[in-house]
Amino acid sequence: MHFAQPLLGLLALLAVPIILLMYLLKQKYKEKQVPSLYLWEKVLTQTKAQEPWQKLRKNLLMFLQIAAALLLALALSGPYLMGKIQVRDYIIGLDCSLSMQATDMEKSRFDAAKADLTELLENTAPGSRFSLVMLTDTPTLAVSGGEKDVVLRMVENASPTAGGVNWEEAKSLLSAEQEALGGEIVVYTDGYGNLGTLSATEQVYAGDGENTAVTLLSHTAQEDGLYVMARLHHYGKSDQEKTVTLYADGAAFDTKTVTAAAGTDTDVVFRGVPEETKTLEVRISPEDALAADNSRFAGLAAAKQQKVLLVSESNLFLEKALSLSDQVELYQTDTLQENLSGYSLYVFDGVLPETMPTDGHWLLINPPSGNGIVETGAEQEFAADVRGLADSGLENCGDISFALAKGKPLSASWGTAFLQAEGQTLGLYGETNGRKVAVLGFDLHDSDFPLQTEFPILLYRLMEWYFPANGSGVSQVTAGEQVSLSLLPTTETATVMTAAGKEISIAPPFPSQTLTETAEPGLYTLRETDSAQNMTETPFGVNAKTEGESDLSLRGEQAEETQSTTKEIQGSRSVLKWVLLLLLVVLLVEWRVNCREH
Repeated sequence: MHFAQPLLGLLALLAVPIILLMYLLKQKYKEKQVPSLYLWEKVLTQTKAQEPWQKLRKNLLMFLQIAAALLLALALSGPYLMGKIQVRDYIIGLDCSLSMQATDMEKSRFDAAKADLTELLENTAPGSRFSLVMLTDTPTLAVSGGEKDVVLRMVENASPTAGGVNWEEAKSLLSAEQEALGGEIVVYTDGYGNLGTLSATEQVYAGDGENTAVTLLSHTAQEDGLYVMARLHHYGKSDQEKTVTLYADGAAFDTKTVTAAAGTDTDVVFRGVPEETKTLEVRISPEDALAADNSRFAGLAAAKQQKVLLVSESNLFLEKALSLSDQVELYQTDTLQENLSGYSLYVFDGVLPETMPTDGHWLLINPPSGNGIVETGAEQEFAADVRGLADSGLENCGDISFALAKGKPLSASWGTAFLQAEGQTLGLYGETNGRKVAVLGFDLHDSDFPLQTEFPILLYRLMEWYFPANGSGVSQVTAGEQVSLSLLPTTETATVMTAAGKEISIAPPFPSQTLTETAEPGLYTLRETDSAQNMTETPFGVNAKTEGESDLSLRGEQAEETQSTTKEIQGSRSVLKWVLLLLLVVLLVEWRVNCREH
């Protein structure tokens, strides 16, 4: 037999001499009736003369109490036996998506899953190992091959998100962990079949509750103010009456009552919202089985005119195309000057200053070689047409096609190609050192591009990229999504204030960092500060993921249960419960004997 806490057991053995000492100091005698005291007088005299320390007499109570003390000491020492035992390892997936917040059961789906998972962990044999995967838009391995106590703490602190689950990544992560650990995959979720053919046991929680979600919030400017539309979708079997309230900058603007028909969209329109409004929020009531999708948020920012300087000897087509954008306040010069400043965008047509401007973005057309910004190859002739790349990220770019006599291929580690000919890149754009830069590797006069309708469209799309209409480039995103925010060219520091009031720095360094902490729905604010300590605030909304999450009906069908796998290890078997049971028996016997004697 082995002991987990032998020192504690040894300390408990001190109770044995204490019991003996008590019986030595105070012996107890049994009363007995006799016919005469004459023959007891000598014995009585001797008894009165005795010292406290006496020879121990046989006493059943003393032996029972010593036995109880020994058993208690044994129990405190943590006794166990070593030997071969059968254990089972588990790879556990816990669905933390939005739909797990639904309260269409006695408690929320997530709380029910946590309770069952906790019961599984507590009932497993000692020696079992566990891996825990949190199933979210970016599944994470929280514990790998850990003990049950570690996993229990992680499960206790787990909470659902407002996003979904990337099941392809989850499947890969669970499968890789099973190969490393072995054992059985158990997934706690609210739908069947999410893991495809991967062998797993699915513990599914679904109550098929009625739910209405706000799936869209959009706005557009009109003569009498903003036109705002909210779209509701009712996931359920019966029509529901809903109250829809629009909040403008946190204050209730208008309330409407609509009937959300089962399985259909319902559009709710609000007119005359003040143009200076910066934030919008729509809420529906009363609450249903999933409260997290009963609201939606959006940020608004007025478009500002941007000062653009065109440095070109003579290019009427370029001048006219740039002027088409309402955001552009165009200035032009045919003289290359040094120490340029004060503009949001500099367009250099065939020339570059020795010292580039330190503020604003750049558009370079046919830049000279060795410019230090973009690598240019030797000038060459092109027989094939130049074509736009549909997957470049610029809208309408795939429609571009024009003839080019000659040009210089471009390459830059920071750039994304949007124009190519004969496998060579002739147009690219991207961000470098916190500045947006687009480059055309040819002289516009050597092509018929300015004569094509796609030419002003391309410049218009580039202006949208340089200067997003809402400032930051986003007005609303989905919870859990990574967000790239567009910064002003004069920005020196940039932070984001989350819906929970946490301030996150995204710049410097430049280019700005991607915002990853978007788990909580609500209104966020981008704050940019320039060298003069002027602050520009741009709000945007983060919303719960409704697609694939707001429908609370049971998805898929239950598959056949997988065969559980066990393994044999050299482990310990606790005998504590048997020792405690024997201790209880001894105490009961001691109590019974004590009652009979008194």
